[in-house]
Parts: sequence; C-alpha cells; structure tokens
Amino acid sequence: MALKIFYMQSVFNVPKNSKIIALFCFLGIVSAMAQDIKIDSIVAPAMLYNNRSESFTFKHLREEIEIKPTQNFFYIHYHSSKPNTVYEYQMQGLESYFVETHNTYAYYSNIPEGIYIFMVKEKGKSETTALKFIVEGPFWQKWWFSPVVFLFVLGMAAIVFSFFFLYRSRQQLHLQSVRYELEIKALRAQMNPHFIFNCLNTIDAYILRKRFVEASDCLQKFSKLIRQILENSEYQTISIEKELTALKLYIELEQERFGNTFEYHIEADPALAEDQYQIPPLLLQPFVENAILHGIRHLKDRSGLLSIVLTKTFVNEKESLFCEIIDNGIGRTASAQLHEQHKDRHKSMGMNVTFERIIAHQVHYGEQMKTQIEDLNGVNTGTKVQIWLPLLTS
Repeated sequence: MALKIFYMQSVFNVPKNSKIIALFCFLGIVSAMAQDIKIDSIVAPAMLYNNRSESFTFKHLREEIEIKPTQNFFYIHYHSSKPNTVYEYQMQGLESYFVETHNTYAYYSNIPEGIYIFMVKEKGKSETTALKFIVEGPFWQKWWFSPVVFLFVLGMAAIVFSFFFLYRSRQQLHLQSVRYELEIKALRAQMNPHFIFNCLNTIDAYILRKRFVEASDCLQKFSKLIRQILENSEYQTISIEKELTALKLYIELEQERFGNTFEYHIEADPALAEDQYQIPPLLLQPFVENAILHGIRHLKDRSGLLSIVLTKTFVNEKESLFCEIIDNGIGRTASAQLHEQHKDRHKSMGMNVTFERIIAHQVHYGEQMKTQIEDLNGVNTGTKVQIWLPLLTS
C-alpha cells in the first residue's frame, strides 16, 4: 500500500505541499510493516495410547485452525522483528482483556467448544495479528451422543432380556422334558406288571388243564418275553425290531392261550428294521391285546385274523411312523355290551395306561403323535386302530 502511494506521487503531478504528506504516509506504513508480528506455528502435544507424548504442529497456517479434542492444550508461537518486544495477546471469545508478556508464545488448555479469534500485538500499538480457531468438543458433548447412548442402553437391555428369556425358556423346556421322562417311566412301570399278569394267566390256564408240555413251551416264551420287557424298560425308546420281536412273543402266547383260534401277520417297511429307528417300548402291545381279548376271542362263527402294518409316512412335512392294527373281531359295540355284563370280573388297565402314555407323548411331540380308532364297515366286523408316531432315531 505504501509503495502504491509513493508510486502515485511520482507519476502524477502532486502539489509540493502534498509530497510531505505522502512521504509521511509511506514511512508510517513501512514502520507498521516493520512492527508487524508474525504467528509462526501452533504446537499441540497429543497423548498417545502408549503413554508417550508427541507434538502436533500446525505449520501451514490458514485463515482458520481446527483444534480437535485431543489437541485442546496448545502453544501459539509468534515473533516480532524488533528485539525485546513486549507483547499483548487475547483469545477473543475466551478472554475479555489483553495479557502482557515478554514470551514469544501463548498457552491455552481445555478451551470450551466454540469459535475464537487469537489476537497478538506490540504493547501500546493498535495493529494486531489475528488467527481464527475452531475448537471441537469431545464426542460425548456432540448432539448425537445422548441418542446413541440411549439406543445402546436400550439395545443392551433388549439383549439381556432376550438372553434371560431364552435361559428361562430352555430351563422350562428342560423341566418339561424331565417331567415327561418321569411320567413315561411311571406309566411304563404301571404297564409292565399288567402285561406280566396277563402272561401268567395264560401259563396258569395250561397248568389247570394239565397241559404241561404246552405250559413248559409257554413258560420258555414267557421267560424270553420277560427278559426283553425288563431290558426294554430301562430305555425311553427301543428299536422297532425289538418292539416287534416282543410283540410276536406276546401274540404267540395268546394264540396258545386261546387254542390257536386266530392267525396274525405283521408287515413292516424293510427300512424300519434298521436299529436307528426307535419307538417307545410296549406302546403297540395294549392295542394288540385289546383286539385279541375284546374282539377276536369272542368270535364263534369264524376264525380270528389280526393284521399289523408299519410304514413310513409324513405328517406336517415331517417323517413319521404309521401303525395300523386291524382285527375281524366282534366290534366295539358288541364288546361294550359284554364288558357291561362282566365288568366286575375284569378291569382292563392296559388301554387306560396306554392312552395316558400317548397323551404324555403328545405333549412332548405335538401333532406328530395321534391315534384314531374306528369300526370296520358292517355290523360286528372288527376294529381298525391307526397310530401316528414321530419317526425317532437313536
């Protein structure tokens, strides 16, 4: 600017008395330039995670300097061309007065978030050198921090509640499973004495008729059956092959007991013979017993026929075991009439216990396990029992 004024005085015809004024303006501006204070650098020691201190220096000073939260303790270095200069500085927006010092630096720390202007000058002078500072606050003072913390706490609470709910649900399922197993064991304990009692009645009938050979043969079959029953009772499920073996022994004992007045055949899907496929023990026997004792044995005009079929099927798109037991007995209506006449002589426990077991299994397996009993077409023509079970594997 001083050079410009000097140039104007030299080129244009300025009056002589104006030259002195121009000269004084030029000298004043040159003097002001000589007294200008320059800001050299800004040094911000930043603490690292390994407890070592390193300095970050703003060397390329622009119109404004951004101070991060980790740099919010910094030195501002400045100097003057004149020796022994006394300085005055002020951080406008933080300080309301100028601070006098002989030092060539100013130190600030923990400045609140905001916009500030640092001004430094020579004492007694009005000309100042200024630099704009933008101080960023810590992240926990940002506008988004509170909502994020709230959402985080809410999410953690939801996760804790979910884990707690999952734990309680699993604990409840475990207790239900234990209860189910205990209930099934108790029902099997009721079934086994009932089954053994009926077999002993068969042997007793042979002895009373003095048919000792048949009684001996029956006793051997009975001992095998008892051994299998005792072995199978230790397990919640057994292989289908073992269940059918025990069922055959029982049917053969009943055939001998009723003088071979009926025939039977068992048909099973060959794939079910694998040991991996399981079934609750003594689940089919009560239905077979009911068909023989309450249907077939009362026939007088024809021979009895018992059919047992086991196949693989699907229930609700899940692989299941389908069992069908068909007899050509007198039917449920005629059997109910006979039962009314002889209800004091015989109280059947097998079917009651069996249905209790089925109900217990249904609680555990759901819709995969169900039974259906219906009369065949015609009067006194027999009964068909259909049972759907989950195809269990070992």
